[in-house]
Amino acid sequence: MCGIVGFAGFQDASLLREMTRRLRHRGPDGEGFHIEPEASLGHRRLAILDIEGGAQPMSSPDGRVWVSFNGQIYNYQSIMKDLAQDYSFQTHCDTEILPILYQHHGKEMVHQLRGMFSFAIWDSRQKQLFLARDRIGVKPLYYACLGQSILFASEPKALLACQRIDSSLDPEALDAYVDLLYVPPPLSIFRGIRQLPPGHHLTWREGQVTIEKYWDALPDPDDSRSMQEWVEELGPIIEDSIRMRTISDVPLGAFLSGGIDSSTIVSVLAKHSTQPVETFCIGFGEEGKSYEERPIARRVAQFFGTNHHELEIHLDVVEGLDEIVRSFDEPFGNPTALLTSALSKFTRQFVTVSLAGDGGDEMFGGYPRYRGMLWAGTFSRFPAFARKWILNIIRGKESSTARNYRRWLRELLEGSGLPPQQRYAAWVGYSTLEEKGFLFSDKIQSQLRSDRPDRVASLFNTPDRGSDVQRAVYADLHGFLPENVLRYSDRMSMAHSLEVRVPFTDHVLVEQLMKVPSAQG
Repeated sequence: MCGIVGFAGFQDASLLREMTRRLRHRGPDGEGFHIEPEASLGHRRLAILDIEGGAQPMSSPDGRVWVSFNGQIYNYQSIMKDLAQDYSFQTHCDTEILPILYQHHGKEMVHQLRGMFSFAIWDSRQKQLFLARDRIGVKPLYYACLGQSILFASEPKALLACQRIDSSLDPEALDAYVDLLYVPPPLSIFRGIRQLPPGHHLTWREGQVTIEKYWDALPDPDDSRSMQEWVEELGPIIEDSIRMRTISDVPLGAFLSGGIDSSTIVSVLAKHSTQPVETFCIGFGEEGKSYEERPIARRVAQFFGTNHHELEIHLDVVEGLDEIVRSFDEPFGNPTALLTSALSKFTRQFVTVSLAGDGGDEMFGGYPRYRGMLWAGTFSRFPAFARKWILNIIRGKESSTARNYRRWLRELLEGSGLPPQQRYAAWVGYSTLEEKGFLFSDKIQSQLRSDRPDRVASLFNTPDRGSDVQRAVYADLHGFLPENVLRYSDRMSMAHSLEVRVPFTDHVLVEQLMKVPSAQG
C-alpha cells in the first residue's frame, strides 16, 4: 500500500516532489519519480512484496508505459504465469504486470485484476494518462482539472500543494456531508477537487477527460438454490478470498473483535498457517463496557491458538482530533475512526499487514436495518393509529449503549409508513431538508438546488430487480461501505503505515452474494 501523485499537461519537478512528500505517511520505505515534458508521476512506497526490487514508478520493458500504483493485486502470480511466454519479469512484485497488461489490453486491463488498487498509467507514445480505482473503493483516488491539465493523488492534501487548485468550500459536498457524515464521490469538500468513484476509470488525452464505469454488482436473486447449496457455493470463495490476501514478504496478522467476520478470517488464517496467527483487539475501560469485545475475542484467539495482543484505550476526542483532521483532509463524522487509528498504531508495532472484517456486515446483511427492511413491510400494514399508539409507548429516554433496542424499534415504526427508498434513506441519514434549512446560511442555500436528489434513495432505486433488503445492500455497497467504512479504514491505517486488507470486499465474492435471496441472506 502506497501513495501516488502526478499530473499531465505541464512539467513542474518541484511541485511533484512536494506532492509526493505530503504522502510520506502512506509510504515511509521510499520514494520515486518519473518526469517527462508532458507528464510526471510520483510515488511513496510501503514495501510489502519484493522489498528490494519493487521500486516505483515502474515501466514496461520497452520504457513506453509508466505506472504509479497503490494497493495489491492478489491474482498477480497467475497473470505473470500467463504473460511469462512473452516477457521475462525482473521482479516478483505485482506492480510489474500493470504496464504490460495495459499494453496488451488498454483500459480493459482492469477486468483482469482481483484486488484493491488505485493507479496511474502514463502512455508516452499516445501521450495519454489512464487512472483507475478498484471496484469496491478500498483505495482512494482524487483528481483536479486545471484548464487543459490534470493532477491526481491518493489524498487531497497532495493536490492542495498546487496553489492554482480551487480550495474553496463546495456547497453541494457540504450538503451531502451534513446528511451522510461523509462526502460521496465524485464530490470532495474542495470545489476544485473531485473523487474518482469506485469501479470507474479516467482517461486524459490532449486536455480532454473521459470517465467510464467499468463494474457494478446489481441484485440478481437466484431462488432455485437452498440455503445449504449457497453455503457450499460461497464457502470456497470466502476461503479463497482470505487466502489470497496472505501474500506478503513482511509480517502479517488480523484484527480480531470476536465477531463472525473477523473470527472467520482468523479461522482460515490458522488453518493454512504453520505459525500462530498474530491477532489484535481493542478494548475499553468502564466507560465503554457496552462496546467491549475482548472477552469473546480472547475465546476465539484461544480456540485457534493465536498470538493475541490487546490494547485498552481511554479516548480523548480533543487530543486525537488533530490527527484525524490531518488524515482525512475533509469533514468525516464516524467516531469509529478514532478507534481504528488507535488499533492501527498498536498493530503496526508487530506487523506491517493486517486483515480485517470490513464489508462483512454490508455483504452478509449484518446490520439491524436490513432486518428492519424485512419487518417494515409487516408494520406498514398496521393501522396508523396502532403504529402511533406503539410509538407513544416506546418513546422515552434512549440510552447511548451499543445496542439501543428502544431506538431501533422507534426508527423502525417511524419509517414503516414511508416508501422503501425514503425509509432506508431516513434510517442511514442524519438530517432532513428542514434541518438543513435552519443550519445553512442564505449564501450556502442559494447555491444548492431546491430539487436536489436524495443520494441514498437514488441508489436504492437503481436496481430493477431484488427485494428491499437487496436494494439496501446495493445502496450501502455504493455509499456507506466505500465512503464511510473503507475510507476511515484506509486513512487511519495509512496514517500509521499499516496495510489493511479486507477479504469481504473481494469482487468475486460480492458478485455471488448479490445473487443470494434476502430470505436466505
